[in-house]
Amino acid sequence: MLLSGSDDRTCRIWDTRTGKAIHGIVNFAHEITAAGFVSESCLAIASGSTVSIYDQRSLSIVAQAGSTVTTVEQAASGSEIQGLSARGDFVACVDEDGCVSICDITDPKHLVKFNNPHEALASCVCFHPEEPILATGGFDQNVIVWDIASEARINSFMPPAADDAKQMVNPPFVYSVDFAPTEEYMVVSGHADGKIMCSSESGSFSLPCHNYSVSVL
Repeated sequence: MLLSGSDDRTCRIWDTRTGKAIHGIVNFAHEITAAGFVSESCLAIASGSTVSIYDQRSLSIVAQAGSTVTTVEQAASGSEIQGLSARGDFVACVDEDGCVSICDITDPKHLVKFNNPHEALASCVCFHPEEPILATGGFDQNVIVWDIASEARINSFMPPAADDAKQMVNPPFVYSVDFAPTEEYMVVSGHADGKIMCSSESGSFSLPCHNYSVSVL
């Protein structure tokens, strides 16, 4: 199955074998900024400052946005969620105020916000597939690795400084982040200047890969 969300304020679940939509969720209050599968049978969909959790087993063919199992309020101030990542029963979110938070969908009222967040809009977030760590990136050009248990930073990385005019016009904001499948954890991040940065405890290096923003890894 495939999950998609749109600026038309709808989400759809697709059967990849037939290419047809099998469920639709409509009438969200805001555009969909992030979506993902969570737990064994649930969906997490970000719209505005809220993450809505749905049980796909109980969805009608066309469901209303209000037919949730539960909701998670990421930001009381109304700050828009920019990205989410799911692993097991946990959902992590980042928002336009730079905040990073995580919750267990079985206890959605217990939303944990990490201290010392990004200094500008946080744009992307990714769970490590095995270790209890999380990576985020933002418009402060920073890639941060977090320890989930202590809610503290393990490390942070920034692209090397550049003085050329292109760098000044198109600074290396972080648009995407992921963990590389290596024995030593390595964070890979895509930047607005078209570069991909590979970072680990031993250091980081950048690769000039595209002519414009690296939006997906």
